[in-house]
Amino acid sequence: MYAPAYAGCVRALSLGLVLSLLLVVAAGCGASSKPAATSASGPFAYDSSQPLRFADRGRVNTGYPIAIDDVSYTAGRDRVNAFLVRPPGGGKRRPAVVFVHGSGGDRQQLLVPATWLAARHAVGLVITEPSSNASAPSSGSAVAELRRQARLEERDVVAVRRGIDLLRSRPDVDPGRIGYVGWSAGARTGAILAGVEPRLRTVVLMSGGATPVSAYAAKAPASLRPAIRRYLSPVDPLRYVPRASAAGLLLQDGRKDQIVPRSALEAMAHAAPRGTTLRWYSADHGLNPKAYHDQLVWLAQKLGMTGTPVKGALTGP
Repeated sequence: MYAPAYAGCVRALSLGLVLSLLLVVAAGCGASSKPAATSASGPFAYDSSQPLRFADRGRVNTGYPIAIDDVSYTAGRDRVNAFLVRPPGGGKRRPAVVFVHGSGGDRQQLLVPATWLAARHAVGLVITEPSSNASAPSSGSAVAELRRQARLEERDVVAVRRGIDLLRSRPDVDPGRIGYVGWSAGARTGAILAGVEPRLRTVVLMSGGATPVSAYAAKAPASLRPAIRRYLSPVDPLRYVPRASAAGLLLQDGRKDQIVPRSALEAMAHAAPRGTTLRWYSADHGLNPKAYHDQLVWLAQKLGMTGTPVKGALTGP
């Protein structure tokens, strides 16, 4: 979700309000020609030599041509749960896409769109972000909560980067054809990845918005402004999305979005590089079938997905 209460909680120093405020950070919202960080440095750094410790607990569905496996892997100190969505057949490398849910969601949220993509001969990795499993502290300072939320954002981004490592290690995935789809909070993660992850050929941001950190700081008590800038600026999606490759970036927004303010959606669009594809739909925060259809066509084009659809499998809404 997206919480407009962010601005109000900056004005007050109540931790409870800060918790509500920081939902904005989790809900705001391409490939990068100028990555802002690598695996070795920056706020979204990680140890790429760490073993993934991939585990496949087996297929969770039967009687359908698209296989869904219950899997997990290591990302820093987190154990990331995911669904690996696979089309039938083998012997060749396919494109792959990482799917990330909205705030409070999990790997089930975008599982169906991943099966549509798999029916078009792509591998899907649908993850649960570490922030979804993090419990909020019962007490603490507003500054401590700002710091905690920033660390959660870093962990979410690293979870996706490790997911890309996993996909690239698989014999059924073409390492040069990997994309990303994020909705709501997942779009925020994607906007950051657009600037720090050069291995993504395309990024789709659904219902992703963000308000400039400077706007929050301006409304905050003077004593809190340095902490807001210190902890929120390094994880601000508006800082990273300008570094994306416009040719690989698609923004999909609803004109009737009841969760993310129009100003926040427009801020993300304005921050994106010139030439980015932006599509508005007559839809609410969840968008509509037309948006998903357009997304599937986009991914097929950008990732070079060809061939006859998998027999007996749905290829879209």
